[in-house]
Amino acid sequence: MKSWVSKLYNLWELTRNSLFYVPVVISLCFIAGIIGVFLFELRYTELVHKIDYLYAGSTEDAKSILQTTLSGMITMTTLVISITMVVLSLSASQLGPRLINTFMSSRVTQIYIGFFFGSIALCLTLLILLHDSSTFDQTPRLSISTSFAITFINLFILLGYVNHVARSGIADTTITRVSCEIQQSLERLSISDEKPANTSKSAVKPSDFESNCRAIFSARDGYIQNIQYPNLLDVATEHDLVIELNCMAGDYLFKGQQAGKVYPEHKITPDIESALFNCIDVGQNRTGAQDIEYSVRHLVEIALRALSPGINDDFTAITVLDKFSGLLAQLMDSNLPSHIFHDESDQLRVVGKSCHKPEVFFRALSQIRDAGKQKPGILMHLIFVLGELKNSAYPNKEHQAIDLQVAYIRQHIKEFFADTEEQKALEKVLSDYRLGVS
Repeated sequence: MKSWVSKLYNLWELTRNSLFYVPVVISLCFIAGIIGVFLFELRYTELVHKIDYLYAGSTEDAKSILQTTLSGMITMTTLVISITMVVLSLSASQLGPRLINTFMSSRVTQIYIGFFFGSIALCLTLLILLHDSSTFDQTPRLSISTSFAITFINLFILLGYVNHVARSGIADTTITRVSCEIQQSLERLSISDEKPANTSKSAVKPSDFESNCRAIFSARDGYIQNIQYPNLLDVATEHDLVIELNCMAGDYLFKGQQAGKVYPEHKITPDIESALFNCIDVGQNRTGAQDIEYSVRHLVEIALRALSPGINDDFTAITVLDKFSGLLAQLMDSNLPSHIFHDESDQLRVVGKSCHKPEVFFRALSQIRDAGKQKPGILMHLIFVLGELKNSAYPNKEHQAIDLQVAYIRQHIKEFFADTEEQKALEKVLSDYRLGVS
């Protein structure tokens, strides 16, 4: 992925979770729309007044009605915001506070809220236009009728929003939404992993790399949101350097922490160091621009809260495992970026830290397995998932990750279910799926 595309996507990740931008755009569209209707009516007044069933009252009556309508719309919007805050509070307590971003990033939610704010802006704009009655000879029937129609439509939009919010509060809906985000991340990063001519899988560093390199240290605190590898390649090629990074997207850096090494040492200048740091975007929050585990962590958090003693909802955790089965199969069939780059003469220039499939697999299942180690139902379903993954049609080159999970499950069985019926049932399922440790 080109640097500017990656950086732009990272900015999009930071802004799409906000409830601010879409409502503002929709409000501006409503304002422009009602001004357009008003100007059209001023120009074609005779034509508009031939239309039946439009507002037939006086301008003063219209002002009074619009003032009442504006007050009602403000009250309705306040109700919408209150409903939204209640749902966010419930989601934060039951599913996890980090999943608030998932709800806020829903385009449907943003459009609903934007429609309510746009209606307020429309009524307010029309009231301002009607304030100066000298601009028109007759009552602007079409403009007033349009505002009344928008207000009437808002009643049904409120019902739709309540229905949308109610469905959004269901755990299965949130799980599905987060799963779709993980799937899209895998597809996007796999597509961006198409290697150009200057990229290779080999990383043979110079023989004196360790003795003749210089460590570079982070200048600020924060999470790595995006690394502009093409720009790093350009800097390394221009100054004849070899750059090795000890960090990747999603890692947290503190000021003074070693971020990588640059070879050879004598070519490093403060300007080059500054150029290297400018290729690494650091912020206070993680994003999914290059971080595959960003959404995986959210899905794991839902399962962990479901398995906590305070909630104790095994069915939600089982739903998470079901979603993980398809996502992990897709992961094993994808090509993750290696972040090893060569210049046009095939000379090694950049060696980045890469995310490996077994690591993602382990982090996706290990915490869920540990939280449910005393729950035979969770272990049973986890065995089903591992068994189906190992027997799937995907090229399972990551069987060692499955075998590691099976080894932990066998340990849990011996520790918590020794000489019980649960032990016999769990070991039978392991045997049926032929899940031994390689």
